[in-house]
Amino acid sequence: MTRPLSPRLRLVPCLLAFALAAGCSPSPDSPQPAETPAAAQIDACTLFTWEDAQAIANEAVGAMSSTLDDARGRDPGQCVYNAGTLDQPRILSLLLRQFPSAASAQRVLASSRSTFDSMSGGKVQEVPGLGDGALWVGGRIQQLHVVRGSTQLVITAQSPDGTDQLAVARQIADRAIARLGASAG
Repeated sequence: MTRPLSPRLRLVPCLLAFALAAGCSPSPDSPQPAETPAAAQIDACTLFTWEDAQAIANEAVGAMSSTLDDARGRDPGQCVYNAGTLDQPRILSLLLRQFPSAASAQRVLASSRSTFDSMSGGKVQEVPGLGDGALWVGGRIQQLHVVRGSTQLVITAQSPDGTDQLAVARQIADRAIARLGASAG
């Protein structure tokens, strides 16, 4: 049985979304709204399941939701789990962003690097061999941004002790990319 989340913890998914949107303005490369057919075909929780989160965390996890989710329904473009406690959350999440083209997704990833550098205190690194391009944003952010075709996967793997979670984020990315490839084929 999942305990209700405190109002402070319910804000975590919203804060993650705001961090992603920081400094962004609409352009031809902006992600498509969730109502577009391409984005509506992909559900983040089919790419990163509760069972995946539990196996990766190696402990019990609970799905997280915001008050907006409660009022309007779950956003199929994001899937957020907590493998920690309400006082010390251990966030594992997948957020999907659909772009008009693969080139647009690549441009946005490349242009985001300087913002990520500022936000993470310069703790950004390329992650070779993952999707069509990937950046790990370490420090307090702990996000893996992966582009595969016209889809960007934003994987958050945060630990209450502040340790680097790239290996955990990579496990989530590998599973989601494999399923994304299977659903495209």
